[in-house]
Amino acid sequence: MTELGDKLKAARREKGLSLDDLQQITKIQKRYLVAIEEGNYSVMPGKFYTRAFIKQYAEAVDVDSTQLFADFDSEVPESQQEVVEQEQSRARKKATPLATHSVGGQNSSRNRFFDILPKILIALFILFILFIIWYFVFARDNDKNVATPNDSEQTVKVNDETGSSTKKSDDAKKNDDSAAKKKAADDKAAEKKKAEDKKKADEKDKKMAIEKGQTSGNATSYTVSNADKLSLEISASGGDTWIGVSTAAGANIYNGIVKDGSSSDEIDAKDNKTVSIVVGNAPVTTVKVNGEKIELAPTLVKQVLTIKLDDSGSDSSSDSASSSSSDGENAQ
Repeated sequence: MTELGDKLKAARREKGLSLDDLQQITKIQKRYLVAIEEGNYSVMPGKFYTRAFIKQYAEAVDVDSTQLFADFDSEVPESQQEVVEQEQSRARKKATPLATHSVGGQNSSRNRFFDILPKILIALFILFILFIIWYFVFARDNDKNVATPNDSEQTVKVNDETGSSTKKSDDAKKNDDSAAKKKAADDKAAEKKKAEDKKKADEKDKKMAIEKGQTSGNATSYTVSNADKLSLEISASGGDTWIGVSTAAGANIYNGIVKDGSSSDEIDAKDNKTVSIVVGNAPVTTVKVNGEKIELAPTLVKQVLTIKLDDSGSDSSSDSASSSSSDGENAQ
């Protein structure tokens, strides 16, 4: 640490500047600013730059650089000799081109060649681009015209031999028979597909219906038509409800409490055509059969619901479709 460095560092701190701030102001690398404060001038790029950096540092923190150099003359490296050497080096560099031109002859010709070399390269590049364009526009079109023969140049060979004609006639008959069989098979497949599509359309047109029967006491019956099976979903809103689901024979399918705001998992009646549902708290309970909500008695708290699947319609339609399909196949 030197007295010059201490003075500059104190001035910097007095202005509230960090080394990073000072680096932004002076554009001097931070490591050089640290070297000035520490008096470590050996890391500087040269004596001339040392004095220049100290001067910029001083001006940035409002310290008189002239007075600073006068007060600490012994600490600041002398740069006069370095300035003279730098000026001499510049003079030698300026004189070198003049000496080269003065020689004339070979060096002069070489310089002129390098002057026109970029122009030669540009001209060659332009010629290359023009060749590429010519090739793709004209040369390839000519190749296509040569490769494609005219219709007038094509010849058709005809074999007039009797044996060959007979063989062609037999082959034609075989092809006709194969085509007829294929057409018959395609017609049969198309008719079968048409019957299947009609069956699917008829089944799709049938909409499931739930008919409410009579209510006797707390028991109500319902009939479900146009459906293949019974699927139940029970939910509660406004309170808990107890649910019991059993078959017509009394076998238990589901038994549990459905909490307020929740619903049961899907209850599949499987192959059972009739199920019985006991609802413990009907006013807060919603019962859905195959996704459709059924109407409960409005005044009863505990209710017994009997759900019956009427599959007579679907069976008859299936039998009818099967019969029509069989008739079509027999007719074919």
